[in-house]
Amino acid sequence: MTSTAQNPTPRVDDLIHREQSAIACPYPIFSDLRSGGGVAWVESLGAWMITRYDDVRAILRDTERFSSLFPTGPAAGGEALMNGIMQLMQEPEMQAVLGSTTMQRGRAAVLLNADPPEHRRQRRLVNPAFRPDRIRGMEPAIRATTERLLDDVCRELSQTGSVEIVSRFAVGLPMTIIALALGVPDDDLATFKRWSDDLVMPVGNHNPSTEQVRGFVLSTKAFNEYFLARVAERRVTPTDDILSDIANAEIDGEELSDDEQLGMLTQFLVAGNETTTKLITNTIRYLAEDPELQARVRADRSLVETLVEEMLRIEAPVGGLFRQAKVDVEINGTKIPAGDHMWLLFASANRDECKFAQPDRVDLDRSNVKEHLAFGNGEHFCPGAGLARTEARIAIDLLLDRLDDIALAPGNDFEFEDSFVLRGLKRLVVSARHHT
Repeated sequence: MTSTAQNPTPRVDDLIHREQSAIACPYPIFSDLRSGGGVAWVESLGAWMITRYDDVRAILRDTERFSSLFPTGPAAGGEALMNGIMQLMQEPEMQAVLGSTTMQRGRAAVLLNADPPEHRRQRRLVNPAFRPDRIRGMEPAIRATTERLLDDVCRELSQTGSVEIVSRFAVGLPMTIIALALGVPDDDLATFKRWSDDLVMPVGNHNPSTEQVRGFVLSTKAFNEYFLARVAERRVTPTDDILSDIANAEIDGEELSDDEQLGMLTQFLVAGNETTTKLITNTIRYLAEDPELQARVRADRSLVETLVEEMLRIEAPVGGLFRQAKVDVEINGTKIPAGDHMWLLFASANRDECKFAQPDRVDLDRSNVKEHLAFGNGEHFCPGAGLARTEARIAIDLLLDRLDDIALAPGNDFEFEDSFVLRGLKRLVVSARHHT
């Protein structure tokens, strides 16, 4: 660290320590950091915070000087997780779990946490799984799932006058669709969701409880066992799903290793539902809070696509990911030594007034609306971005078909999930008039 760096306000530590007031509204913190130089060392994080759009985008695109091997944070988070594991090792049953061969699988560097040339090799295998024609082929299933979930929403509105839209709708759609894409039966969806919640726990949580670590360990083992068996089945009997693509993929005659396959499947599970759930929830909240915005989108459904992009910009589901300097670098006059970690704040870059005019307001006429960094940028741009956009577009369009006068209902506490990286409400209660 160098003395030329900006000293962040105490509110940054509140964010890293996951204080609800900071998680609920981190944007003034980011604004202060941008105006103060855009680069700040945070001791509690063990990393630099990079907050300006141009800097974040440039680092994302520079794989020669910046590594992606630790995308969810530096060693501080890993040490806390390891401390929890050491505590669990005192329990005979958990000793057996932690010592199992299956528990050690899936730790290869893949996609999100891989550098070139391995990353490029893996992306060539994965990109066809999310090709536009396959996503178009999934649209009938997305529409059918959305309609089925909205039937349940309408029934609850009829009975109680309000509905908790996260659990009833925003969770179910992306979870069902990513499960379908991976070839997971509907009967396994509840288990699938529990695994997803447990596996994502360490992201943005650098002091997990022992019980949180227990859930992470048990779900990791169960996930690995389940998908090793499914991959083996798809090698013998492939079907038209992403799981079969991964099970049988080859480049120059070389198959993916089991660890690479499990790593990819874990990322698809988490990225395929957690982030899209948050995108849909945020969009519904903004519509419920702003009748004029809701009325305008209702009147011109071509604006739904633009609305989704503005939601990605103004409320990035992933607040930012980390990079590690491979060599000594300088950013805005601040020297960052090789080996130091940087938290690239997508959520801050997306509200940089130097890039987006009036960045704190929703603007459906924004000319550069698609230039946000919610999906990253450059080589590591999210391969599932097209699927997420399609799900959100269909979800909001059909929601507006079925529900009128969407508004916030009593019972909202606006509590956010326990993460400084992933940004999502735990609950959102809305009222509406509905069509059967």
